[in-house]
Amino acid sequence: MSSTADYRNSEHERSRAPEYGSTQHDTKSATEARQGVTGHNVSTVLVLSLVAVVIAFAAIYALFFAH
Repeated sequence: MSSTADYRNSEHERSRAPEYGSTQHDTKSATEARQGVTGHNVSTVLVLSLVAVVIAFAAIYALFFAH
């Protein structure tokens, strides 16, 4: 590492709050790093919610704006 990189790294470490400690570089796979839930019928809930919103907007349009 060059002296400039050393300087920047030391500046970064000094600027961090003490409770965070030093920066660790953990390598995780895409599956390990994923924050969202992919199971538990998530896609079913999303699709049904989208369909319900489309039906609700169609009903609102039919009741109030269609003459």
